[in-house]
This record gives sequence, structure tokens and C-alpha cells, in this order.
Amino acid sequence: MADGGYQGIGAAPKRREDVRFLTGQGRYLDDLTFENVAHAVVLRSPHAQAAITRLDTNAAASLPGVLTVLTGPDVRADGLGPLLPYVDANTVTGEAFRFAPQPLLAAGKVRYVGEPVALVVADTRVAALDAAELVEIDYAPLPALATIAAASAPGAALIAEEAPGNLCLEWHTGDAVAAAAAFAAAAHVVELHVENHRVVTNPMEPRGGVGEYDSDTCRYTLHVSGQSIHATRDNAARALGVEPKQVRFVAPDVGGGFGAKNFIYPEHVLLPWAAKRVGRPVKWIASRSEVFLADQQGRGHVADAALALDAEGRFLALRIDSTADLGAYLAGSAGGVQTFQYAFLPGTVYRVPAIAMSVKAVFTNTVPIGVLRGPGYGEMVNIVERLVDEAASRCGLDRAELRRRNLQPSAAMPVTNSFGNTIDSGAFPEAFERALAVADAAGFAARRTESDARGRLRGFGYACHIKGTGGSPSENVDIRFEVDGTLSLITGTQHIGQGHETTFPQILADRLGVPNHLIRLVQGDTDLIPIGGGHGSSRATYMGGTAIWRA
Repeated sequence: MADGGYQGIGAAPKRREDVRFLTGQGRYLDDLTFENVAHAVVLRSPHAQAAITRLDTNAAASLPGVLTVLTGPDVRADGLGPLLPYVDANTVTGEAFRFAPQPLLAAGKVRYVGEPVALVVADTRVAALDAAELVEIDYAPLPALATIAAASAPGAALIAEEAPGNLCLEWHTGDAVAAAAAFAAAAHVVELHVENHRVVTNPMEPRGGVGEYDSDTCRYTLHVSGQSIHATRDNAARALGVEPKQVRFVAPDVGGGFGAKNFIYPEHVLLPWAAKRVGRPVKWIASRSEVFLADQQGRGHVADAALALDAEGRFLALRIDSTADLGAYLAGSAGGVQTFQYAFLPGTVYRVPAIAMSVKAVFTNTVPIGVLRGPGYGEMVNIVERLVDEAASRCGLDRAELRRRNLQPSAAMPVTNSFGNTIDSGAFPEAFERALAVADAAGFAARRTESDARGRLRGFGYACHIKGTGGSPSENVDIRFEVDGTLSLITGTQHIGQGHETTFPQILADRLGVPNHLIRLVQGDTDLIPIGGGHGSSRATYMGGTAIWRA
């Protein structure tokens, strides 16, 4: 314990939230209780692409216990808007993306398996499930474009008229002329086709929400398992046709997210709207299998890449032609991932004099792509590091030695790379050598021999990169001194299992010299703090902690 009775930065206090979680005292969405709550079921499309030729809800609506069955025409009749992406233009060039807004409930056409078509609200979940079986829908199936190749093929059917050729964005950056000259003069050229397959995120706690509407104040409330509730609140308000101050989002304990709970979904709007329609709270929690159809997915990216080297194994140029699968709709900031977060990673840790990149993003008849743990970064690191390994084999060099020869030297910092971006600091060679020592790279051969003797395989991999963390460029905190001598620390970012209840008070304790136990963290309520960047992109302590320090 430091002087003054507090444990500040550099100390190792026990996580104060652990006892609560380990003893089953966590308060997750399904633990919350609401008076007279109704239950919702989302009826989803079984087709990847089809026209809806008939939709009849009469039998479902007449089932005992059913409160309402809502469809696309109801959405239009009440004047609700569609979902729009958070990023709708290239963050570098300003060129607008081409996309169709995502409807809350499909009307006329479905574009992926799992797209919401109807919302059934009943007294019980069982009644809602039974009623969903009675909704009569006739579909006229259309050719489905489930892959990048199919969607990009000449003459391919259009998924949306707003995106000719199913192309959302096409961007060429870097110096193609310099790269071509370097490849022509290279002693070695390695080429790879790299696929980063789609990933279903599937956090331990599925997505869900409980919507409420207060007719006296005309305010909507959504209790939600989410990561970035302020941004989601703002976008939900837009779809509801009201000001953000008329919408409140509350996040209790959240059982993981990993990006899948970062952006807005139709349910974020449908639940509070349904609550207004039926005059009761409306609850929906995705089933485990529903997550595979309903949640935004990650990755989905193919690239043809090449690396040019001189006779000594020094990098001369990098060329990458890549195409990203966006799914059926442009979700959140997924378009921005394909520009800023993905394209500017090469030429940071390694010296690469010339880089030429072509970036495309296309729509397919699949679940929309969102973000997943280092979106864009993971895809690019996989491409570059696989090229470096292949180059080491081609040049007859040890993989570590090839990396040593091409890491940016510490003495050269700050460095302006071939994109014109500045890497202001870094000790990459020193960090690399430290990693080799800690991992006992020198002893790997002996460990592999031992594993071989036991019939087991053992590998050793390398990956070097830096990450532009921070996500949303602003964060907000509010510190209140209470009459009982305690402090309330209110943050605009909320935990999804990371330990903010310990870390954030620790930063404030260090700053003020106040005992940690006197600081209470308050989070996850848009009414308590008006602005917040949420949790994602490794930003919580980096941005939220800095805001606490400066406050």
C-alpha cells in the first residue's frame, strides 16, 4: 500500500470485481427483472436472397398470448428509418461508399440467411416461438452470391441497386510506379494468395435487450448487452426518428463482446419500438444457434500479395491486391476498417521503400461483416508475416535474421514511411530481441526434438506489428465528490470483462492520492454521462484512462 492508503499506477491491487463474478453475483441482462415483461422472437429469412411475395401474420397474431406481430409495412407506417453505417466514406479520400441502408425488417426482399423479417411479441417466449411458426411467408428464391468471387464476377446479379457491380469501395494507394520498378530490379520475389476466413464471434453471453417506453416522458430505454452504448444510442435514435436525449441505453455486466456488440443491430430499434406498441417492456435474447445468423461476423478477406527483396534479403517493395467481403449490408465502421485500419499497417515496423495497394470491398448474400478483435490489423499482419516467412525460405535465411535486417532502426525514429505516415517512436529491434529471449528461441530446437520423440508437433512463429489503438477519437469522464466522502467516477466506456472496476479507480487514486476503496466506478448508462466512446479497438484504458488522468 502506497503512502496515503492508496494503490496507484504500478501497484497490483486485487481485482475488486472478481469476488462478485466468481460467487455468481454478476448482473447480466438476463438477471434483470421487469414488471409485466413481454417476450420477443425474431423471425428470420431462411434464404440467402429471395423476393417476399406474400406475408400473412393473421394466424400468428390470433394465437392466445400474442400481443403483436410486426413486419416491414409496420416499420414504414410508423415512420422508422433504416440502419446506416457509422462510416460512409473513405476516411482518406472522402469518396462516398456505395451501399443500401439496412432495413429493420425486410420488406420485398431478403438478402441473407438470418435477416429479420418479422418480430413476434407475446406474453411468454414459448407463445412467441409458437406464433412465429404460424407466420405465413412465400419466398421466390433468387440466385445467391455467397462468395467474393461470385459477387465480383462480370454480369453478377445485383444485391442492391445502390451498389453497381456489388462494389462498395475501390481504392488504390501507395506508389504503384515505384513498386513496379522495385519488383523489376529485385533479386527475389515471393507471392502468396492469402484467405482470412469469416469468423463467428459468439461471445459467452449472447446479444439481447429489454426495451421500454415511457409514455409520460416520450422516452425510449433499452437495457442491452453492448460495448459502445453511446454510439448505438445515437444511431437507434436516428432510426426511431427522435433526438438522442429521448433514448437511454443501459448496459449491465456484459459477458464478452469481442467486437460483435460494437455496432447497431435491428433489435436495438425494434425492442423499444415494440415496447411502445404493446405498452409493456419487451425482452429478447438470442439463442446460441441464432448468434450464427444474427450477429455481425469478422474477417472475410482475400488477398494476392507479393514481396520484393534484394540479394541481401532487404525489402524493396510490397504489393497487395485485396478484396473484403462486407456481407449483405455495410455495418458500423466496417468500411473504415478496409481503409485506415487495414491499409496503413504495412511499412510501419518493417522498412519497405515502396508499397502499392489495391483495396476493394464487395457485398455478398451473407451475414454482414462487423469487427472482430483487431479488425483489419489481423488480416494485414497475417499477409505480411506469411510473406516474410516465405521470403526467408526463398532467400535461405533464418526467419528471425530476415526480420532483423528489415526492422525499422530505433535511431531513425521518427520515420516517415512510403504512405507519408509518421511512426513517431519505437524500439522495434530491441523489442524483437527481447521477445526472442523471453520465448527462449535458442532452445527451440531441443524442445522440438523432445516433442518429436513423443510423437507431438511443436512450432515457433513470428509476428511483428504495431497497432493504431484508440477507436473513437474522444472519451469522457465525470468525477463527483459525494457528501459521504466517497468519489463517483463516471465513464463513457464500460467493461465487457476487462476489470475496469479495478483499473480506473487505480488511475484516479494515483492522481488524487485517495484510497482506492473510496472510489466507485459508475458506467454503462447514457443518462449519467452524455458522451462516451465505448469499448473497442483496445481503447478503454488508453482513452478512458487518459481522460481520468486529465480530468
